[in-house]
Amino acid sequence: MPGKELSQIFLDLRMTNILSWNVINILHDDTFDRDTISRVMKAISDKLPNRQLSLVSRSIFTLKHEDTEMARKKAVKKILDDFHVEQLGHCFLVIATVDMVVDVMTVARSLRMVHPGSQWLYVVTNTAPNRTNITSFVELLAEGGNVAFIYNATDFNDFCETLQVKVTYYAKKLVQALAKALEYSLTNEIDMLKRVGGEDFEMIRLTKRERRKEILTNFKMYLERDVLNSETVHGRCVLWKFTSSITWGNFFSHGKNVAHLLDIGTWTLAAGVNLTDDIFPHIVHGFRGINLPITTYHNPPWQVITVNEKGERSYEGLVFDVINHLSKKLNFTYTVILPEVNSTKPWSSSRFSKLGDKINEMTMSNTRRVPKEVIKLVREKKVLLAACAYTVQEYEDTINFTVPVFVQTYSFLTTRPRQLSRALLFASPFTKETWFCLAVTVIIMGPILYLIHKYSPYSTKTSGLNSSWQCVWYVYGALLQQGGMYLPQSDSARMLIGVWWLIVMVVVATYSGSLVAFLTFPKMDASILTVEDLIARKDKITWGFPNDSFLELYLRNTDEQKYQILLAYSERHNDTEEETLVERVKQGKHALIDWRSSLRFLMRKDLLLTGGCHFSLSADEFLDEPIAMIIPQDSPYLAVIDAELRRMQESGLMNKWISEKMPMKDKCWEVPGSNQAVNKRKVNVADMQGIFFVLFMGVTLSFLFLFCELYWNKRKVSKERKLIRPFVS
Repeated sequence: MPGKELSQIFLDLRMTNILSWNVINILHDDTFDRDTISRVMKAISDKLPNRQLSLVSRSIFTLKHEDTEMARKKAVKKILDDFHVEQLGHCFLVIATVDMVVDVMTVARSLRMVHPGSQWLYVVTNTAPNRTNITSFVELLAEGGNVAFIYNATDFNDFCETLQVKVTYYAKKLVQALAKALEYSLTNEIDMLKRVGGEDFEMIRLTKRERRKEILTNFKMYLERDVLNSETVHGRCVLWKFTSSITWGNFFSHGKNVAHLLDIGTWTLAAGVNLTDDIFPHIVHGFRGINLPITTYHNPPWQVITVNEKGERSYEGLVFDVINHLSKKLNFTYTVILPEVNSTKPWSSSRFSKLGDKINEMTMSNTRRVPKEVIKLVREKKVLLAACAYTVQEYEDTINFTVPVFVQTYSFLTTRPRQLSRALLFASPFTKETWFCLAVTVIIMGPILYLIHKYSPYSTKTSGLNSSWQCVWYVYGALLQQGGMYLPQSDSARMLIGVWWLIVMVVVATYSGSLVAFLTFPKMDASILTVEDLIARKDKITWGFPNDSFLELYLRNTDEQKYQILLAYSERHNDTEEETLVERVKQGKHALIDWRSSLRFLMRKDLLLTGGCHFSLSADEFLDEPIAMIIPQDSPYLAVIDAELRRMQESGLMNKWISEKMPMKDKCWEVPGSNQAVNKRKVNVADMQGIFFVLFMGVTLSFLFLFCELYWNKRKVSKERKLIRPFVS
């Protein structure tokens, strides 16, 4: 009966999956009797056949309809102020009269309960000759809210008030519509059979599912046409209308600064719910394809702005990969507002043709120095967001940040490890301690051999072993595998010499094998791989990082000792010092600390310019810097944008875009010496310079001793000539 149709409306909404809430908060005023509210609760929460979400969790709150507006708002605020949305959800169904709906909308907006994550469905129940002016609610709509209205649009007149609605009348209309739909479907199949013949008809005829869909579509079309006909008074007596609000993106200064309402359908007794759009269009369609303003500036590789010969700008880079995907998911297009920025470099006059052209513009990390013109547009809320990479800073209170779109890690760049001097390569197989022990052993073995040979009763006089000095030369010759002309005759001395030969064999074999390895693979200087390695060389090398960077702020606030030392001995760099810093790093006098990605670009740029690999990137990544986009303070779309950004991260899109924009591995990534095969390594003069140096020293010492011997012999002869010897016959 008219006036009792509210429960049927909600049952139809659930049966058609238009209202698929599984948690619902119901607020109704006290103008309804208990029986009406009970029927509505039953329609909302009863189990439905063939529905996955059949059971609905609901919370019910009664709004007292006070006499004054202030008293009503106070009562509404008392209920909503203590509302636990985390436990009860963000879906609200308000069933009340016009004045109470206005109060609820006003209080909910003041409490910031209307946002893109909430849904408010207002059922305006006023029925009377005074029609509900639904457009008066536009001024109460909040930006980014999801608000819809269902209101009674019944055409009340004397006939409708006395009309008794009979089930037989609607049953008759249903049967008539079904008959027309069946007739239409049957006529189409008969015509098709006549045109194509029996065999082809069996191949192209509708399946049972397709025929069912066609009959239901035509059935509904005939029913609505008949019930809503102007001559049918039953169709005009009970009528409810659905209106949705369009609020997302309408408050930016691009021609649409107010929200508007959209009539999306009706509900009648016979036809039920007939909608042309969704009740909450923004939940399904996002921004509904509108054009939104954003701002950016040139900062490769994050934001790359290029201008072609026709003056048309194009936008690329990692951030715009995120923006383009975000615009598809939230269903909007964008227009880029470029402020006049004096501090940025001029854009290229043509599109970049290769990676080398882009890399020439890429410098050290500078995401903490966003132009003030860009920040101003965001603060004044003239743009949806700033499509630029910006380091998240906790002390910013005039703007807000999205969730980090990228995370940059800090590392340091040093000169590529060089080959150590090969002048003393022949001595490299043994350490200094080993050489010292070997020399002492030779010196000690000489006297030991002399004593054993001298005191053995079975020893014979051998000219090569008659003194300790001769025995030392014998042991030295045996060590060089030269042997000697004379061998001891006693078994004790032979035992000693045999053991010494065994030691010589082991020493010589070990030395020969190690020498081949040192000749084949060049010995490299130790690499600086960690912060501890860098600090350990603070007396030999300097280091520095960009001025006013996130790293500097972190080092100032940390209590870890190694980072305090890192800050105390560090330098501060500017963007204009890049060429000087590169040369200092090449010379091995400086280490550059920056984002790992920025250091990769420096390596890639140097490779393209010089064709050589001069740098080594450390393996230590000791700090993470979050990079996010900027959004106006208190923007209602922050939660929606953050949710999409998290999905991009979880799906791996961020890593994919980074791998596409960052330099790929090349020959500069290889560890020095790791790719040198044994059969390709040849011994050169540099490898043998040490042994030639020993030869030169030996020849020099030989001549020196020769001169000493000549001098000593001359002096001896002179003394003998002065000596008077007695003649004895």
